[in-house]
Amino acid sequence: MTSSTLILIVFEVLFAPSLAVKFKDPTNLSLLFKYANLSIMVGDLEGAIGVFEQMLIYDSELPRIRLELGVLYFRLGAFALANNYLKSVKEYNPPPEVEARVDQFLEAIVSAEEPFQWQQTLSIGFKRTTNGNSGINADFIEIGDFLLDVDPESQRQSDRSSLFNYSLSIDQDLNHPRGDNIQYFFSYGADRLDTFKQFDVQSNVFSVRRNFNLDENFFSFFNLEDPVFAPNMNLLRVVLNRQEILRSGRISLDYSGQLDNGSSMLFTYYREEKIFRSGRQKNGRINGVSFGQSYVWAGPQALYGYRVILENYRASAGYEFYENYGLELSYSQPLGESWQFSSKYSYQDKSHDEEYPLFGARHDQAESWRFNMLRPMGACWSMNLGLVLNDSRSTISIYKRRANNFSAQINYQCLK
Repeated sequence: MTSSTLILIVFEVLFAPSLAVKFKDPTNLSLLFKYANLSIMVGDLEGAIGVFEQMLIYDSELPRIRLELGVLYFRLGAFALANNYLKSVKEYNPPPEVEARVDQFLEAIVSAEEPFQWQQTLSIGFKRTTNGNSGINADFIEIGDFLLDVDPESQRQSDRSSLFNYSLSIDQDLNHPRGDNIQYFFSYGADRLDTFKQFDVQSNVFSVRRNFNLDENFFSFFNLEDPVFAPNMNLLRVVLNRQEILRSGRISLDYSGQLDNGSSMLFTYYREEKIFRSGRQKNGRINGVSFGQSYVWAGPQALYGYRVILENYRASAGYEFYENYGLELSYSQPLGESWQFSSKYSYQDKSHDEEYPLFGARHDQAESWRFNMLRPMGACWSMNLGLVLNDSRSTISIYKRRANNFSAQINYQCLK
């Protein structure tokens, strides 16, 4: 059933005595106005625009209808037409409250047509972790045929830390007919521990993403609607206790769109270079691919999905070579009227190509659960509660780690 058929059925039920008048007298503005509002209620904005413009043909001096047309064109993103209709309302000396509403939309149009849209976010909070010293999750270390006791101070110990985060997002509209844009992102984060200050961490991230909205599906076997091709670059710098320990640069190619079953699909190929300031045998290159889908569950208004990851790492030393197989499962939904719940399960399986000196063969498995509760507090503020459960297992005891983290952050998004 089309939206226009639905509108006619509802219209007939509500205004049956006047339905014949609508067709016999197409200039009946009162019925046309009711019909247009019904179109808006069922989401047929284009249909409502057609009715309102028909009304202006019969009577060009209808400031209320000009205002409605300006608002509808604004909602559809046709800012030039919206601007013309909204400005024409002022020619009819509208009441102050109507003029104020017109000015609000005109200001919103100016803002929406700016080539650069940007947003800053500042966050502060705390984190409680069961492994603040990055301690080993083992009682013994095996070297050859010998078992060595792990010093209690080298085993995991809890700590509390302060969290500071700043991010800047910029969206550049390229004024392309297809709606192409460029997205820039910068962030700074700091995690400063109360006791084990030697594990204080700071990080910087900078990324650029170019979105090409394609006219057709170049990879026909995906059978996508509204396909998007997006090359992007990501730079990362990590500092441990004021000493830089890692720099990495990653280039990836994303291809995404909508599938016939209503799900969203994302295919990614990426290549990443890692440079470690200490332990240079780890320096190397990652080549990887990932494939994922996300679905909408209409009942609880939930979003769920999966992602499969395949990686190959080639380092300076052969025993640092590995193949990684990963899986991610995600789920999110609103809880009540105030909270947004999200969760993610991650699993990684790494097999190293060669045996480690002294320690032998290395095979790692890592699992993590992430839970977040986000609550907006007004237009600018929000609160984020997080719980992370990490468990890293390995055939080499010194690489076994386990940590549970609870965090609480307050975010401010209206920096100017």
